[in-house]
Amino acid sequence: MVTDIPTPSDFRNYGLRYVNLGWGMALGVVLEIGETENWGYDVEPEVKADFLKAAEPEFATALTLIEQGTEFLIKARIAKVSPWLLLSRNADGWPKRCDKENIEYSSFHTIDAQDLLKVHNTYAPKRLSEEFAIAFDALRKKRNAMMHTVDLKLRASAVEIVQNVLLSAEYLIGPQKWPEEREAFLEQSRNSAFDSDVAALLLAQEFNAVVSLLERKELIRYFDFDKRQRIYSCPVCSHAYKDAEFYSRTAQLHPNTPKPAVSEFVTSKQVSITLQGRGAGSGGGSP
Repeated sequence: MVTDIPTPSDFRNYGLRYVNLGWGMALGVVLEIGETENWGYDVEPEVKADFLKAAEPEFATALTLIEQGTEFLIKARIAKVSPWLLLSRNADGWPKRCDKENIEYSSFHTIDAQDLLKVHNTYAPKRLSEEFAIAFDALRKKRNAMMHTVDLKLRASAVEIVQNVLLSAEYLIGPQKWPEEREAFLEQSRNSAFDSDVAALLLAQEFNAVVSLLERKELIRYFDFDKRQRIYSCPVCSHAYKDAEFYSRTAQLHPNTPKPAVSEFVTSKQVSITLQGRGAGSGGGSP
């Protein structure tokens, strides 16, 4: 008998953990540059380039974590159909004496990462798109090259990592659902144990970094945030960060009208607190 069979939630939780760690590692580098600039230092392009070059091992590690996390999220979807689909079908590779004594599920060989999408799209009710398949294949191959060989031409960047996370999250978690998952992860982090406002502060800092990294069409797709549209101070953020040296303008009007009614301005559909994935509960915003 096979014991300790993982559930879809088990795979999903591990996947989210790895993706969050990779995301945080990559954006942490970007935020360090931002903090230096906030101190009043004029960071020269050459210095910034040297800083990013020194951070390449962190970006590579972040990319590896994200690829591993994406695999687990795909496995979670397959496990919803059946966890047995994830095991290698070759009985020659099964654990010894598995037909004579209880064996843990983790003792079996699982299918290769390159076969995950084929298995998923064969059995799952809804197939993953060609866009995702191409992106995941490229991510998987780059991760393998970084882990198994030395190629001095291989580079990972914060932009690439953010793009991979957001695309994978859209298909594997849900459209514009990543902010909620990121917030939940940060709220369970060790730093939040000392200060409950840390998660909200870091979330807003990360979003400001993401805005600087991504193109307008990407921000609209993943966050419903338009770089060309007027932005306002977020009332929730302004309250949470009143003691922090950080000013966040992450709220926009939906629809973007010049004089919305007060009742419209404060509803979750009218004021989008973009990365936090929820609307303002009270108060207004100032430009």
